[in-house]
Amino acid sequence: MNDSLPTASAPSPSAETAGGLGGQSLALYFQSRLPDLPERVLEDVWRSIPDIARTSPHSPGRDDPPPIDRRLRAFVRNIADPGRSPEDRARMHRVLGRSAYLHGVGPALLQSAYQAGARFAWRRLAEAVRRSGATAGQLQCVTEAVLASAEELAGHALASYRELSEDTTDTLHANRRRLLRVILAERGTLDPGVLPRAAHAARWTVPRTIACVVLDRTWEAGERLSPALDPDVLSDLRHPEPRLILPEPDRPGRIDRLRRGLQGTRFAVGTRVSVAEATQSLRTAEQALSLLRQGTFPGADHVRCDEHLSTLLLLNDEHLARRLVEHRMAALEGLAPEPRRRLLETLLAWLSTGSQAQAAARLHLHPQTVRYRMRRLDELFGDQLHDPAWRFEMELAIRAHRLLPAPATANT
Repeated sequence: MNDSLPTASAPSPSAETAGGLGGQSLALYFQSRLPDLPERVLEDVWRSIPDIARTSPHSPGRDDPPPIDRRLRAFVRNIADPGRSPEDRARMHRVLGRSAYLHGVGPALLQSAYQAGARFAWRRLAEAVRRSGATAGQLQCVTEAVLASAEELAGHALASYRELSEDTTDTLHANRRRLLRVILAERGTLDPGVLPRAAHAARWTVPRTIACVVLDRTWEAGERLSPALDPDVLSDLRHPEPRLILPEPDRPGRIDRLRRGLQGTRFAVGTRVSVAEATQSLRTAEQALSLLRQGTFPGADHVRCDEHLSTLLLLNDEHLARRLVEHRMAALEGLAPEPRRRLLETLLAWLSTGSQAQAAARLHLHPQTVRYRMRRLDELFGDQLHDPAWRFEMELAIRAHRLLPAPATANT
């Protein structure tokens, strides 16, 4: 079999960094001759930098390496991948930088891993180049491309790392901010041992339950003093939408102290969950804050999701909620707004209480008025009024109709 190196003109180092090692033919040659290159290089990196293995536990041959190792594999494959765009490469290594930060890998160690990976990759690639009978110029081409690629990709990873670390002289404060981001990382993206280590570094006792809190506005340090929060509250006020983690949110006085500490800033408190379900609480808090901004909770300065679960459920998908309203209320479309409002008010009271007399009492109306309106509803809906499934959906539709913001009208 002919192992000679494919003939290819040597492009400039900048072109090689963007497109692979010495052009597409050279990259494909390495992929075919060195299929186990990523695994071999990673073994070299683990032996050279044992702290990487301790921080992100993995040993060669393990079936399910943690995410940071999968991305290290991708880094090595990137070196000889002619098809990946510069944007994809940058995105991948920014994710690696974020993963390193959340796993507690220091920036110096991260950079060392890139340098070691490039060094070991170059040794194995150079050996294959020499065996192929390549020229000195082609070997230099490979060397420059490996080093340039490693420098470029390490730059992306370190930039992402620095964005999260936000250098500070307050080590404990930095550790607590990192802990918050560890807790809010998507499930399955971090090794299970990361949370206990991060909590220990932050001097934070992992609570039985938490709730995520999101604030209505950014917290500008030059504009206001940092909020006076309970000492076990984790905060990230530099995030575009500042968020907190509130341990044991049902503890007496907890929300009142939070309101005072936030100095009039509106906020939403997500559902009470275990630490492992923190992202679910964050999503409910973000939904509640969006509804608060839309005016769903008029006059409120904060929202506790656990006190408005039915509202959040109904408005979780505004499109479906509006479709339910349109579908169930189609028979009322021909009515003027005020008669329509009165009939819906009466129908909801009747559906909620189960009788015309109780509906009249709830609405403070004469029973004859309610009987008249119910006859009108019977004309519009007929036997559906006695169908349990229809009654259930109609009550949901009326409640959703009351909660939904008015649809935006197009400018004419």
